Amino acid sequence: MTTAWRDLSDALRTFDFINRHAEFVFDDWPGLALERWPRLRSAARAAWPAVNVFETKEAFVYKAEVPGLAEGDVGVHVEDDALLLRGERKSDVPEGYTVHLRERGPIAFARKFPLPGRVDAEGVSASLKDGVLTVTLPKAKDALPRQIAVKAG
Repeated sequence: MTTAWRDLSDALRTFDFINRHAEFVFDDWPGLALERWPRLRSAARAAWPAVNVFETKEAFVYKAEVPGLAEGDVGVHVEDDALLLRGERKSDVPEGYTVHLRERGPIAFARKFPLPGRVDAEGVSASLKDGVLTVTLPKAKDALPRQIAVKAG
């Protein structure tokens, strides 16, 4: 009889494994109603803050959503061909008050992004406006495209 329980246990473990890994498939689907699947909602929250990366002719630009954070709460570092974003949102409950509902609790994060190309680390700039952190990493001068003049021979 223990064989039947072991088989059931293996089946449940396999089902849980598939369920946990299937959550990642649906993380970035637009329009997915995450309120219907609380475990999907927690998996989507795992990669915080949400970041978009794009490239211009002169630079790589990273935009991260960091609502409730001030300039002193965020750190930006370029090290070993990667961009490191760190930050912390502290509790905003006044001393001596009782919390009845907390949906925006304190959070600390550290995310590391590989750089898509060589950058000029000295020229990196970061700004924070309306809860969006914008980090601009200018491309290295020797990595920029050059116009080569063609001469008649």
